[in-house]
Amino acid sequence: MSYNLHCTKKLLDRTKHPLGLVPLVQTTTLGNWYATALFWKPQLALLVNERTLLPVLMLLASATSLAERFPQQLALVLAAHGVSQEFIAAELAQMTEARYAKMARRQTAVFWAS
Repeated sequence: MSYNLHCTKKLLDRTKHPLGLVPLVQTTTLGNWYATALFWKPQLALLVNERTLLPVLMLLASATSLAERFPQQLALVLAAHGVSQEFIAAELAQMTEARYAKMARRQTAVFWAS
């Protein structure tokens, strides 16, 4: 019941969460997520799914609770895209544990740097 949240350094610095040494074995259907901080007004977090490239934009504050708040924001985005409530409920049920990690893929790191 887990997923990995691969974050940019600037986001990891804000979350103050320890990094998982070994990524969790993902149990969600959507899998891993990549995230960065956008220092706009208001400050936002942009999370993108590894498999589908689905973007989820949410308030960054409070950054320390990002992983706990993310599943509910994801549910809103999936519902807005017409995804079935059964899929959304099943996905959220599997998102009980998140592990913060550094960016795992070079291509993704290049994308976020721009």
